[in-house]
Amino acid sequence: MSDDFHLEERTIEAVRRYRDALAAAANSEKAQARTHRALMSMLPDLERAVLEDRPPSIRKKLFDTGARAVTQLNEARQLFNEAAATLEGARQALAALEQQLGYIPDVPAKGTRARS
Repeated sequence: MSDDFHLEERTIEAVRRYRDALAAAANSEKAQARTHRALMSMLPDLERAVLEDRPPSIRKKLFDTGARAVTQLNEARQLFNEAAATLEGARQALAALEQQLGYIPDVPAKGTRARS
């Protein structure tokens, strides 16, 4: 009985880690999408600056802004990749525990109470 209780506690913790990893992946995906939209929205300004032969200072400012946006997008993609890897690890751990235990215990979401 103690082994089942310990296994259930480990499974509950695995569910919580999975939920946290899922939230982190979703948040990093949203950040990546926001950064991508920001980059795409500034491209017309950059194109106009080049085509209309704007002063070099304006073009440099736009290029610098674009370069920062590309860097931020790369960082957001890296964070997403890390979050996705963490999520996959959590999923595998949870699947292994569920197979051992035979079920996944009911784990209330954060901020809610367990039903009695």
